[in-house]
Amino acid sequence: MHRSAEPNNLEQTPDYGDLNFQDKLDSRPGGKTNYIQDLAEPLKWIGFALLGIYAATVVAGALPVKLLDPVWINRVCGSIRGGVSFPLLALAVILIGAYLERTGIEPPLITRLRRLCSWVALGFVLMIPLQSWSGQKLIGLAIQNQQARIQPAEMALKALYAATNADELQAAIRSIPGAPPNISNRFDEPVRQVRDRLIAEIEPQLDTQKDQIRGVTGEIRRDGVIGLVKDAIVALLSALAFAALGRSKSNRPTLLQKLVRPTKMTGAQLDEYERFANANEKT
Repeated sequence: MHRSAEPNNLEQTPDYGDLNFQDKLDSRPGGKTNYIQDLAEPLKWIGFALLGIYAATVVAGALPVKLLDPVWINRVCGSIRGGVSFPLLALAVILIGAYLERTGIEPPLITRLRRLCSWVALGFVLMIPLQSWSGQKLIGLAIQNQQARIQPAEMALKALYAATNADELQAAIRSIPGAPPNISNRFDEPVRQVRDRLIAEIEPQLDTQKDQIRGVTGEIRRDGVIGLVKDAIVALLSALAFAALGRSKSNRPTLLQKLVRPTKMTGAQLDEYERFANANEKT
């Protein structure tokens, strides 16, 4: 008699019903397909491509190199901040790809990348005072450029006040912005009367220009301070994001975890933790 027909063997005979036999094999560890690994590999390459795009953009924005130039520093810092989502997204994609491989061990490349993230976080923190210095310098230059617009009129007005004869008055009139250069030193009226009339015409116009420039410089300072605060916040948040990824070794807490929740461990615990991390790296 066939073995499966014996009553004692009925409980030992598995009943798969309508299940697909291939699905049953795929659910077993030895029969898993490679679809997860097929997805992990492209994710890692996409992440590295995003890192390359970001690096190329930053390097292109930094050329030509002009160290200690506020304009150059501001441009480079802006390029680094503006594209910071690229490396963060790239690292997230790379980490997801490494996780999908499910090897149980963090690859050495991922460990080095996460160690680099700690240094990048420190770089963003150091970038805050650097970009603040360059921003303040640019604000000062913008204000100086606005004030330089009225300097010729101020110099001409001072020359008019100091003019006491026809030659000095003629030189003062020539220094007025927009005045024709071929002005005769012969006047139909006394020098003092001509001088006073010119002062009465120029001085109100100069005061109006000064008021306008004060308003413009006030806007420059206000917008500059807002920009500096915004840039500092972006740099700080970027540093926190990289600190959340960065750590010195596998199975170690991240830099952000150390800062937010510092733990006190005994010497024996630290030695055991070190041995555990080193063992994982070797395997």
